[in-house]
Amino acid sequence: MTRVLLVGNGAREHAIAVALARAEVEIVAHMDKRNPGIASLAKEVNINTLMDPRKLPDLVGIDYAVIGPEGPLSVGVVDYLTSNGVECIGPHQNTARIETSKVLARRVLEKVAKDANPRFEIVRSIDKLRNFEKKIGIENMVVKPDGLTGGKGVKLFGDHFHDRESLVKYASSLIIDHGIVLLEERMKGTEFTVQAFCDGKALAPMPLVRDYKRAYDDDKGPNTGSMGSYSRADHGLQYVSDSDLSNALDIMQRTINGLKKQSAREYRGILYGQFIKTEKGIKVVEFNARFGDPEAMNVLSILSSSLDDVFQSMIDGNVVKPSFEDKATVCLYIVPEGYPGSDTIKDAPISFVSGIKSETYYASVYEKDGIIYTTGSRSIGLLAKGDSVSDAREAVYTDAEKVNGKIRYRNDIAKDVQ
Repeated sequence: MTRVLLVGNGAREHAIAVALARAEVEIVAHMDKRNPGIASLAKEVNINTLMDPRKLPDLVGIDYAVIGPEGPLSVGVVDYLTSNGVECIGPHQNTARIETSKVLARRVLEKVAKDANPRFEIVRSIDKLRNFEKKIGIENMVVKPDGLTGGKGVKLFGDHFHDRESLVKYASSLIIDHGIVLLEERMKGTEFTVQAFCDGKALAPMPLVRDYKRAYDDDKGPNTGSMGSYSRADHGLQYVSDSDLSNALDIMQRTINGLKKQSAREYRGILYGQFIKTEKGIKVVEFNARFGDPEAMNVLSILSSSLDDVFQSMIDGNVVKPSFEDKATVCLYIVPEGYPGSDTIKDAPISFVSGIKSETYYASVYEKDGIIYTTGSRSIGLLAKGDSVSDAREAVYTDAEKVNGKIRYRNDIAKDVQ
């Protein structure tokens, strides 16, 4: 039996574990907090930090490892594992920088797909900020830290800043802390996500997903990791044409080719492209070096191919085109009251009324004496499937009413989508 090391303990990793369990592999779970859903599927569980590869469990007998979150990728867990003879689904530290360094991502795109970039400036002083401001206007400016931010560090004028002084103050703090900040021109359009399995040379795309990052209904409030998402039964999105998708995949292919030239390493793992369809064409918002969360739940819940077979084909350097059910999906995140603010309710019990039909994925929760408790982040992903998005949406919201506790969720995920 194939023995797989799964690193990570969120809802994304729970979704990976469910798909691996369907493929009848033996899972060794490495988590920094015990996810009860993953633990129930694992043959062995190791609880230790994710950010120190030396704390991984015994690697004897492991056929390959799957790295779920971006944190371990950023500290070189793949480099450590491969140096110890364990193949990985996940990129090496230097190629994972396509996510962990927003500056690097823009520089790579500037070489391989310049038109996919917005106007941007890499800034190390406020004088350069003033120069960029003259080009695009302060009201069109986006401020991005270079490193990982958990979806919360990117700030836009008008949404997060309401005057020039607050924008300059934030940018200055990033320059002081990190020596650099990325400024971009705000892009207007409709976003979509493309995820693909990558063997280092070729891409095998998954169904398209639309997610909702803002904390509150009508896309109000601060950004979060995401509050929900949907995919359609035809695996496309109504506003993304075949040409749009072809362009996005071409940009992703050029990007992995460019990374190989720059780093002398092939990019192997999941490549996630966040795109925006603008009047000037398809642009890149960002890349991630792993499955999205919640997007992993949307696509893996309808994967009809063996995930083990797909992963093995990636390791062999000949990625297979996976098959997916012709079903629509809607994922709804249940979060603690107050999330994502400083008054987020922690250590509060969550209970479930019987009869929930949606797939339930545990995120940032813990279990004590058989009871699930909230932490300071997203708690549970509910995933429903249907013949249409509206059918899946109705099912998931019916089930959301059966989750009790000091929790909340957005009421408009996939609203008015057929």
